[in-house]
Formats: sequence, C-alpha cells, structure tokens
Amino acid sequence: MVLCSSGSSVKPTAPPYSWITWVQAQAWLGPLSSKYSWLSFLLQPVLVNVATFCATEPAQPVYPGDAAVVAAATNPQAFETVIQYLKDSATWYAWSQLCQCNASGTPGCHAQLYSHAANLSTLNTGTNRFVSSRFLSTGSGLTLFGLDIDSDSSQTVQIFWMDIPTTVNYFQTATLVAGWNRVYFASPLTILTSQVYQTGMRSSPSSADCRQYINLTQTHLYTTPLSGFGWYFGPADFSTANPSTAEFGIDPVICVSSPAAYAPAAPPAPVTTLPDVPSASCSTVADLCTLINPMIDQIALLKQRLDLIQRRLLPFAWIAGTPSTGLTGHGTIAVQDVLGCIVTVTTIPVKWGHTWESPARYIPSLGVIRGVKTPNGDEAHWIHYKDEIVLLNDPWATTIHYDFGAGVIATITPILPEP
Repeated sequence: MVLCSSGSSVKPTAPPYSWITWVQAQAWLGPLSSKYSWLSFLLQPVLVNVATFCATEPAQPVYPGDAAVVAAATNPQAFETVIQYLKDSATWYAWSQLCQCNASGTPGCHAQLYSHAANLSTLNTGTNRFVSSRFLSTGSGLTLFGLDIDSDSSQTVQIFWMDIPTTVNYFQTATLVAGWNRVYFASPLTILTSQVYQTGMRSSPSSADCRQYINLTQTHLYTTPLSGFGWYFGPADFSTANPSTAEFGIDPVICVSSPAAYAPAAPPAPVTTLPDVPSASCSTVADLCTLINPMIDQIALLKQRLDLIQRRLLPFAWIAGTPSTGLTGHGTIAVQDVLGCIVTVTTIPVKWGHTWESPARYIPSLGVIRGVKTPNGDEAHWIHYKDEIVLLNDPWATTIHYDFGAGVIATITPILPEP
C-alpha cells in the first residue's frame, strides 16, 4: 500500500539529521516494548540524512507472529525475521514522525456548499453541544481530508468524523479564529460508497461555548456523487442527535487526493499475547546487588571464553613443547591440546630439487604432517621448507602423524597454547 500517493518530503520542523534507534521502536510499541526488550541490543543506531530519508517510503513490514518470536530463540531464520521486522517498523515510525506526505497538484476536490467569501447570515452559540453535517457518497475514491468552519471568534473546539451508525470515529482538537477556517484531519477518512457519515465540531471542554455562523434556512445542497442527509446537533457526548432546520457553517473538504501536506500513517502495533520480559525489582541496594552479581559472573564467563578464542586463533605468543628429534620415514607423536607444530628439517639429500630464492622452497615436498584423533584426521600439510610452522585445525588431535621422504631427517616440536 502506498502511504503517500504524491510522494513525501521533510516536515518543516524536522532536523537535518536524525538517529533511528530502539527509542523509536519503544515509542512505536508503547506498552508492548517490554515484550521485545530482550532484542533491543540488536537494533543498532542508524544516522540518516532526513532529506534523503524522507524522499522514499519505507518498507511496511507485517508482524511475523508470536510463534516466530518464540522460534527466534533457537531458529536463526526466525531470529533474523523478527529482528528485520523490528528494524523496519522502527524506521517506518521514524519516517512517520520526520516526514510528511506531499499535497497533490490535482487533488480533485468536490464542489463545496458555501463560497466562504463571507460569513453565513446568523450567529449561533451554545455550550455542551456538537453541530454536524451528514452525507453519503454514491461514487468511489473520495476521502474526507478536513473541514471549513465559519467561526464567530477565536475558540478551541474538537473536530470529528464518524460513520452512522457509529462503528469508527475520530476526534482532533482545533484552534479557530474569526471567519472561515480550514482545518485538516491528521487522520483523513476514506469514504465508502453508500455509507452515511457525520462530520463537524463539538465544545471543548463540554462546558465551553461552541460558536459558529449558520443560515436559518436550508438552501445549499450536495451535488453528485455526494448526497446530503442534513444538519444535526445535540449534546457533546452524542447521547442524542437532533435534525436541524438551519444549515451550519461546516463545509467538508472531500477530494480524490490530498489538497494539503499531511502526516503519513505510523506502523500498527503487533497483535500479540506474549508476556512481558520479567524484570527484577531495583529499589534498594540489595536489589542492585542481586542484579549486578549475576552480571559479574556472566562477564567473567564471557572473558574466559574470549581468552580461549584469542589464545587459539589470535595468540600473543606460543609455548614450545618437547621436541622429537631424529625423525625419519613415517610415524606418530603423542600430543594433547596443541595449536600446531614447528618442523625443522636437519638433513636433506643433496639430490633434492629446490628453488634458488632464500629460503629455498623444496620440490617435491620434504614430507607431510597431519593432526589425527583416530580415526579422524586433519587435512595434510605439505612441508616445503627447512624450517616451517604448521598450524593445525584440530586442537582435539591426540597424535601428529608425519611422513618424510627417503633420506630426510627432521625435528618436530609441538606448539602449545598460552596457559
């Protein structure tokens, strides 16, 4: 679904740059954010150029479902799906706050009831009331974007739209000045064919005056594809609705496309039955210690594992084990927990071919080394130099197998990890 049919641009109040972080996801999720907080550290902050960001509509993800969130703990594909959903939704929410949908150059607005060149004939006022206009559409593709209201003075009211009978409604506070005012709904109403709608304004608060100009007789009519169902008034809580013999200074702005820039829709919150992530109390020093002590243990375990990885894959130093000397032909050396070995060839037959650079590369190889834990073995490592370090891929090896060419004598020294 296209959110902005005429494209989008930066809101006048938006900054030139903005971060997209878990904060946006929290604002979008609201109370639901505690259900997904265990994933928050995976939403890395992203800095965007707002002008570039607002030029393109974001993805509109669909919640993958509670089952996918549960599976994310063990299934990497489900995990990636959930993370991408949260990232895309946070981006969409940030876009809805920083950007606006552009007004259409050809909005195709329906002819309005009044000219707006002057106020209607008679001032009408009252407290705790609503006033409205009702209509239906016999066509399709129309949207209620706002209202023109003929106010007698500055006042604050609530403008609204709803269907009749009421299943959906929308209220928005609006500040009016004397004369005709155009006010746009932050959430426009898509008009369905043959559905009656009511739109207008009401007192805010209910004890306040609601003041507008009216015509004492009804002489203005809607034209096709709109059909008028009259003007209504009643108490601000809509407990009753009375038809009026007058016509109110309320003129709906109904168009095919938006006549003004408007805020795009924000992403819907997921429908979920997941429980909140449990959180411990943190109101006393004892509570704080209860939270911190397991964290210290977890950090110590993490350091231990990082040290293990560093010592085996990125060692600062190696420890040479006990050398085995005078090795010829093929055989094995018993080892345990080795990173590899140092091969030093002490005797090479004169006839052996080699290149002329220094150190010389012997061709064919002088021998081969493999780490083995019966019956499985590492890939063969061919020895082409007199002094060569061989790093094994299998620290679980219990023997180093060697096989040297005829007349070759060598020393093998195991390489042990840092303690």
